[in-house]
Amino acid sequence: MIVWTGWGILALLIAALGGGGGSGVGVALGGPSDAPNLGTVIGLALAAVAIWFVGERLNRPVQGFDQNTGQPVLHRNRHRLFWVPMQYFGPILGLTALGLGVGLLF
Repeated sequence: MIVWTGWGILALLIAALGGGGGSGVGVALGGPSDAPNLGTVIGLALAAVAIWFVGERLNRPVQGFDQNTGQPVLHRNRHRLFWVPMQYFGPILGLTALGLGVGLLF
């Protein structure tokens, strides 16, 4: 079961598009189609960067005002995947891409 809050599901979608798109490009350039290739690693690394920046942008606090008192209030956004803020899946995916890249070398 996938649990998310707000736009947290975008982390999975961006990762799937990055890995799948990179794999497709890698196969088109002559890489293996049955195993991860260099295109997959590059696609996942680019997706990790995208997830970090999108998560940082979406989870940025917004300054607002209380309607009753007029006092300033800081509204916090909650875009999470599995109870983890979205931007933290960027480094996790980056480490996954790094591990996959090292696995390709050996």
